[in-house]
Amino acid sequence: MARLYWNFAQRRGWTQPCSIVCVLALAGCIHALWWRHDLLKRREHVVEQAQEAFHRAAAREHRVASPPPAALNQVFAEMRYPWTEVLDSLQRVTKPGLDLLTLEPDAGAIRRVHISGVANQAQDVFDLISALQGDQAWSSVQLISQTRNDDTGMSHANGSALPGLPTVLPRSISFSLVAEWGRP
Repeated sequence: MARLYWNFAQRRGWTQPCSIVCVLALAGCIHALWWRHDLLKRREHVVEQAQEAFHRAAAREHRVASPPPAALNQVFAEMRYPWTEVLDSLQRVTKPGLDLLTLEPDAGAIRRVHISGVANQAQDVFDLISALQGDQAWSSVQLISQTRNDDTGMSHANGSALPGLPTVLPRSISFSLVAEWGRP
């Protein structure tokens, strides 16, 4: 039979190694909390000094707003351009057989617009020019360039590049013109 230990005397709590480790850990936590509190106070003091320096510098600096550069004036003028009225007017005078591809303001003049597109026939381009000249909203309409596009020699099934696609009539005339918008 094994020997039984029947010693019922109470041990002291401070003599156990676990108790000593707990007391040391508690002292370390208290020290860390005190150190953190001190660091936070220092941080608040540094932040307050930086904010005061910023406010003093901002109070000393009262700059007068300079006018925007001339390039920005042009951008603002283009933003105020009556694009919806211009597009509506172009839509009224554009006939079938004529497609407008680009519409861009001229960098040199505020009311001048460059228009480019493609047409089936040269007569369609001349009709567009005469319609723009007849419209009171447009003035000084000038044809800049007109180019005949030749066929590339590719064989097209039913007029399209790929079989099964709808027939597309090739546009044979590319043109570019300049017009001035007459309305304020």
